[in-house]
Amino acid sequence: MPLDPQAATFLAEAAAAGDPPVEALSIADARLSGLGFLDLQGEPEEVARVVHRFIPGPTADLPVRIYYPDGEGPFPAVVWFHGSGWVICNLDVNDVPARALTNRSGCVVIAVNYQKAPEHPFPVPFDDCWATLQWVRANAVALGVDPARIAVGGDSSGGNLAAAVALRSADEGDPVSFQALIYPVTNFDLDTPSYLENAEGYLLNRESMRWFWDKYLAAPSDGENPYASPLRADSLAGSAPAFIATAEFDPLRDDGERYAHRLRDAGVEVTLTRYDGMVHGFFLMDGVLDRARGLFDETGAALRSALSA
Repeated sequence: MPLDPQAATFLAEAAAAGDPPVEALSIADARLSGLGFLDLQGEPEEVARVVHRFIPGPTADLPVRIYYPDGEGPFPAVVWFHGSGWVICNLDVNDVPARALTNRSGCVVIAVNYQKAPEHPFPVPFDDCWATLQWVRANAVALGVDPARIAVGGDSSGGNLAAAVALRSADEGDPVSFQALIYPVTNFDLDTPSYLENAEGYLLNRESMRWFWDKYLAAPSDGENPYASPLRADSLAGSAPAFIATAEFDPLRDDGERYAHRLRDAGVEVTLTRYDGMVHGFFLMDGVLDRARGLFDETGAALRSALSA
């Protein structure tokens, strides 16, 4: 299908602005650039309450933001890992979608600002996310959360971290209840058809992903680790049921779709939706792309259905 008209307009305006790609920037400037998503978002929705706190991580205390829906607990919960290329973005950039998911899913959404590469390369961000899940499980009652209904989720590199956390929970015999993965990174491989077809011009470039991987991995061999590249796991049997969304004009399209097929081959229930005409990052762009709100709705509905009592 052709590009969505709103996406085409956005891309044309971005090209006219002439901003350099992330791989041409310093780390500091790349992080400032990531904050530009705030200008592409609509007004944040009201939720019942938001709690800000720090939790203990493996090497440092971690900021978390906990969003509560209306109603009485115990609630189901989703531990959410924001997109970042493992390098940029923060809880503020994730605030609008986190609120939307809270209201649509009926879940408590626990969003964590894990430590970023290159200062903290793999496995530090993964370890931080794993520790956050374990903290939520250990403190479920105090949080007003049902310990039997805890999911993980994330977008882009956050989807990578969510898939890896779900994989480890299955490896350890205590799988999470569900995983919601929005155009996730699942493999250290930049030569898939979607990487080559969408190498430039669709917001996320192939060379940008090379830059992000270079910052995330302390050594290229780390890309073979299934907790960095979940698609490389020997087995996905026993993994949590999944909702996976991909975008047609996204270098990462095949990462998400191949992971969905691997999960299905392992006997895991999967809902896979490709958003035709869309580009990477549209989950963070509800102010300029109407389809983002549709993704909020579908992801929230998938979580609500999977985690209903």
